[in-house]
Amino acid sequence: MPLARTASVGFLKPRLTTKLHPKVQSADLLSFFHMLSTLFRAGIPIYEALAIAGDQSQSTGMKALVASAARRIESGATLWEAFADHPKVFKPDWIEIVKSGEASGKLDEVLDKLTEQVRASNEMRAKLVSAMIYPTILSVVATSALVVMLVKVVPTFAEMFAQMDKELPAITQYVLAISHFLTAHFGKLFGGLVAVVLGLRAFLKTPAGRDLRDRLALCLPMIGDITVEVSMQKFANNIAMLQRAGVPLLDTIDCLKGVYATSTVYREAMGHVVRYVGRGGTLSDAIKDTGLFTSFLTSMVTIGEQSGTLPEVMDEVDKFYRGRISTVLERVTGAIEMFVVLFMGVAVAGILFSVYMPMFSMASGIG
Repeated sequence: MPLARTASVGFLKPRLTTKLHPKVQSADLLSFFHMLSTLFRAGIPIYEALAIAGDQSQSTGMKALVASAARRIESGATLWEAFADHPKVFKPDWIEIVKSGEASGKLDEVLDKLTEQVRASNEMRAKLVSAMIYPTILSVVATSALVVMLVKVVPTFAEMFAQMDKELPAITQYVLAISHFLTAHFGKLFGGLVAVVLGLRAFLKTPAGRDLRDRLALCLPMIGDITVEVSMQKFANNIAMLQRAGVPLLDTIDCLKGVYATSTVYREAMGHVVRYVGRGGTLSDAIKDTGLFTSFLTSMVTIGEQSGTLPEVMDEVDKFYRGRISTVLERVTGAIEMFVVLFMGVAVAGILFSVYMPMFSMASGIG
């Protein structure tokens, strides 16, 4: 009797596979890169490694994508070209990193580093999402509570105040005016809000919109801090990885234009750095000249260039900024929570005060 049959108990069977899902999730990408790196490092040809890694994926979308990439490899394309056919799944910076690994003949090392980068990116994203869940829920609940009070509760008191035939305090008149406006135009306001959100989303998909978004993201309080820290960490991480893979410095910087594909500001800055270094300048002077890199990063690049240990120094900078990002995230989410709670407390207190003040006035008059 086969061992598999003896391991089964009635309809219960060993869980050798998990349920398939259609979408390509971040966990699927991490699993794919990890398996591909392991197989390639074990000496498996890239075509066979792709086929095995794709077959083991629990995403039907990932299976189809990897099968398509494998066919491209079989027809003579490189791995980065096969990945470039699927830009919605494989990020531009990943494609640039794979391209540099193939060009330098150190694809195994690059895949290892890329796997670590994807894992770190997933952890950072998960940390960001979990950090923003509570402030988001708190904001939605606070806004909903205020709208309900103004649209449903305050009008009830407005009818009672109308029967008092007395002049109401200024704060009560303001609250009643806001309540009346929301009640009378709620549908129009909600529709207008939806239209503004949709219009803003459409604008941000245009080149001008993306450029404005990226520049604002660098300048706004708190958001700018996170954006700069993430950009510094991305620079240090990729410089260390590509330099360790043996990619020439000028080619490394050129790859960073793809790494910053989602940031128009830093992509333009990398173009300036490429031209600066191409004319014989140093990397530290080039990034300092852009005005977009922190003094700490610039100083560390100078030390790495002078000591000939740029990859090692950038590894330390990468770790430093990962810790900084976590700290900034905690500070930002804490500030948002404090602001929402403070705003909610003041708004609710103001509404209650405006409602109860005429009632107290009426009660004292009767007394």
